Amino acid sequence: MSEGARAHPGRDELQTVLDDADAVGRWQIDVRRGVVIADPIVALLFGFTPEFGAAGIPFETFNGGTHPDDRAHVLEHILRCAAGGGWFIAEHRVCSADGRIRRILARGKFDPDETGVVVAGRGIVVDITQGDTCDDPLVASRISQATPPLDHVVDLVLASYRTLKDLAEPKALALTEALLMELGFSLARAQVRAQLAQLH
Repeated sequence: MSEGARAHPGRDELQTVLDDADAVGRWQIDVRRGVVIADPIVALLFGFTPEFGAAGIPFETFNGGTHPDDRAHVLEHILRCAAGGGWFIAEHRVCSADGRIRRILARGKFDPDETGVVVAGRGIVVDITQGDTCDDPLVASRISQATPPLDHVVDLVLASYRTLKDLAEPKALALTEALLMELGFSLARAQVRAQLAQLH
């Protein structure tokens, strides 16, 4: 990894970036190349420079931004989805660029191509540090192409976000970002309810 790949902004600087962007980041994985293309929010949350994120971070390097105690558990679910297709929700800690341990909620989906081979994945990351109450990672995955209703809504909003970005509609884009963040929290709450139901 190059010397400039790791970002070291001050805590206030990173918090300003997160606040300005409503703390919603977006990422894509090119499975064939084995790289993660991360927007500035995701790159900084995982400890890297925005330039490195835009160029494509090797997956193994990117995974190094996950807190060591959460890494194996989270990676297991992501790789399972990447191999067969499907979606995952992961709430875990990351070692962010300002040296702070932050907690994020990541939602992703891997889609196979027409031959059934998974070649790409995409998703969002929400910084939920302020509501952090637990150190244990919370991860769920579904190896299925059947999309739950809430995930279907997220897919539609993500598509709308990309279109609005192309159309250069800043006000509508800001509202869509806020909606994506709230949907991220909704996904987390739904997953917690599902896990609690399994205990009874």
